[in-house]
Amino acid sequence: MRRINPGSVNSYIRYGNIKIPKSIQSECPQCRQTTEFMVNTNFQNSKNGLVTESSCPTCKKSAVFVIMTKDVLDEQGEHADTYIYDIQASKHPINQIECLPNIPKDLVRAYRSALNVHQSRENSATAVMSKRVIESILKHFLKEKSKGQPLAQQLEILPNHVDLTKPIQSLGQLLATDGSLHKMLELESEMDYETTSLLMDLLENIIEYLFVLPGKIEVTHNKIAKKFIP
Repeated sequence: MRRINPGSVNSYIRYGNIKIPKSIQSECPQCRQTTEFMVNTNFQNSKNGLVTESSCPTCKKSAVFVIMTKDVLDEQGEHADTYIYDIQASKHPINQIECLPNIPKDLVRAYRSALNVHQSRENSATAVMSKRVIESILKHFLKEKSKGQPLAQQLEILPNHVDLTKPIQSLGQLLATDGSLHKMLELESEMDYETTSLLMDLLENIIEYLFVLPGKIEVTHNKIAKKFIP
């Protein structure tokens, strides 16, 4: 779900004692074009809010809007919070990284494969694909310096190329050549499902820290620059 900024609401209508959006300027979850949605007044009502749809004028596909009406105090000048269903706005990195600029395509493919094999409980395959994701991340930042170097050494020099904090630097210790995790990634010892789950959490955290936030800032910066800079 993606929250609609009140400044993106072009007009309101009154619904009981509150005001709800009638016209919304927003990015379409389907075609990604910014357009004006006319909110359908055929609401599905619940005790917490309203659900309705609106067709995108550009691609003609339907978008779902959720309007939260619970505890809205219109007398204080507040309007109902409104959200648009947008799967790419999910916090899960796989739903975000594909739209980010400059992210390696091999990283996207490797991470998607790691997710798929993990969900299938293919533990050895998860180990192989997890190693490939880590290698792709390091290659992106270290370039030629990553060639022929063990993962632990690559992680040790990564702070020279990216401003990392201590939690990221500590990953080198986890991947030390004599460590249990390194042996599992090399298939020298078996990895159980609990460990692969922890590994998937680790991959998600690394990708979110190194790609998702910087990419979202860049995307927003470019949109602002395009709007205000000639």
